[in-house]
Amino acid sequence: MRMCLKKHVLPDPALGRKGSLRVLEVGASEFTTGNYRSAIESLAAEYIGVDIDDGTGVDLVLDDPYTLPFGDASFDIVVSGQTFEHNEQFWRTFAEMKRVLAPHGVMIVIAPSAGPEHRFPVDCYRFLPDTMRGLANSFDLSLVDCWVSDFGPWHDNVGVFRHPGHDAALGSMSPDLSVDPPSELQNSFPTDLPDEIERGAGVEWKYSFLERVHEQLDPRFYFEIGVFDGSSLTLATCDAVGVDPEPVLTHDLRPNHHISRTTSDDFFQLTDEADRLPPIDLSYIDGMHLAEYVLKDFMHVERRCHRFSAILIDDIYPVHPLQAERQRQSRFWTGDVWKIIPILRGARPDLVLLPIDTSPTGSLLVIGLDPMNKALWSRFDIFVDWILNAMTEVHPDILDRDDKIDPFDPLIPRVLGLLREARQADSVHPGAGDDVIERIRHLVSGALPRKVASR
Repeated sequence: MRMCLKKHVLPDPALGRKGSLRVLEVGASEFTTGNYRSAIESLAAEYIGVDIDDGTGVDLVLDDPYTLPFGDASFDIVVSGQTFEHNEQFWRTFAEMKRVLAPHGVMIVIAPSAGPEHRFPVDCYRFLPDTMRGLANSFDLSLVDCWVSDFGPWHDNVGVFRHPGHDAALGSMSPDLSVDPPSELQNSFPTDLPDEIERGAGVEWKYSFLERVHEQLDPRFYFEIGVFDGSSLTLATCDAVGVDPEPVLTHDLRPNHHISRTTSDDFFQLTDEADRLPPIDLSYIDGMHLAEYVLKDFMHVERRCHRFSAILIDDIYPVHPLQAERQRQSRFWTGDVWKIIPILRGARPDLVLLPIDTSPTGSLLVIGLDPMNKALWSRFDIFVDWILNAMTEVHPDILDRDDKIDPFDPLIPRVLGLLREARQADSVHPGAGDDVIERIRHLVSGALPRKVASR
């Protein structure tokens, strides 16, 4: 939904700069992952959510599921997501949504193209792009955008509709953050908490470890998410790109470094910059401290890596449960990034995971990457459900850093050295490093404690 708003609402002079939009959501009840209210209300909108039953997020219960009790052309934006598959006669609802849509307005429909049966109380349909084209043709609307999400298992089909004559090319897209998660989620916190909460741990500062990773891996191209003041980006001597919507630079960038001032979601899904990246040898992920964002970032980055690349993820080790809250409650804050560890261990046993005891909040070194692996993409929606609803308490072994690896362990330079040598050999003789990941896997399993190596 944020992608749709950024592409088709914010750049539109008739919508993006209005002080008060009227927005209708059809099927607004919150189930496992909420509704669209938080994204849309940030546009200074009057928001009305309707559904066939009462529930969180529902402002009005419909007497007739196929009749919207509003006047013609009374809403600037009309949306419905994850609802049409449960609607036995969705075309009747679509007709009503068109009726209440203002002439200049935008209608957005999101519905799964795949996925298992999930009844609320029925599950009737899956939607392909031709469905959206058929609806547009049947009800005299223009389908101005349509795509199927890469994220499974639902692989949502997205349709954006407008009245004919109001689908002209929009203005240029700017990195407007008004429909992204509020910055206070990460930047506001109490200042009077006790020391047992406001502390980190670890034996080496995270950027010192990152600097040594650069030295030992010798990347040709470095990519990072979360630039902040530039401390981490400037450690790279090679060509580098950083992504951050609001960097606060206190370090001078090198001439061969570039910052994309946008969110990582927008960088990968709305700009063409990601398609121009060279293969990534090393990446550092330190962006939004919510597990679903970290998982998405990892997935997008891995797609642009190769088998001898490495990804380093920050903030895997909270010291206190308050540091692991999804809403920031302390100065030392990891959010629920720690959840990336059980997700990767369970879904991607092909990866080699090395949790490093860096300060203040730990780092996860991931190698054995496979850009063609679809295991995370095919189950992403399920992982988000786990993140939000199942993994609700931080594991004690995470708080205690039971699986930590000393950043000065000689295992790490050996592993990174093997990756570097294999990459260099493979560039001259393709296939020369075919067995290096398996060699590293055996090396790691023989060097680490049984508890870590067996997971």
